[in-house]
Amino acid sequence: MNSLILSLLFRDVKDGVHKSKGWSNSAYGTSKIGVTALSKIQARAFSQDSREDILINACCPGWVRTDMAGPKAPKSPDEGAETPVYLALLPPNAGSPHGEFVSDKTVQQW
Repeated sequence: MNSLILSLLFRDVKDGVHKSKGWSNSAYGTSKIGVTALSKIQARAFSQDSREDILINACCPGWVRTDMAGPKAPKSPDEGAETPVYLALLPPNAGSPHGEFVSDKTVQQW
């Protein structure tokens, strides 16, 4: 996470308003925000370097039945793999999505 984002997070946590401002209340959730923000930053940097052949995105497999998520999760591991595999197999020179957050093979507003 870049220093500006971290300073905003720390300030909001210190002031007790992080949850109302959209920050996660857990370390896990905050780490996911960090990964998504880093993906957007890296995508922008790659675009400025004219590397159109490399697409960088963050994705969410959803709630998947694993040892971590437990047996009540609605998605099978195969279903959870659909979005990451979809992104990995985009055709050469696809151009997009790039610098996005993708879930269920769809760009999500973030």
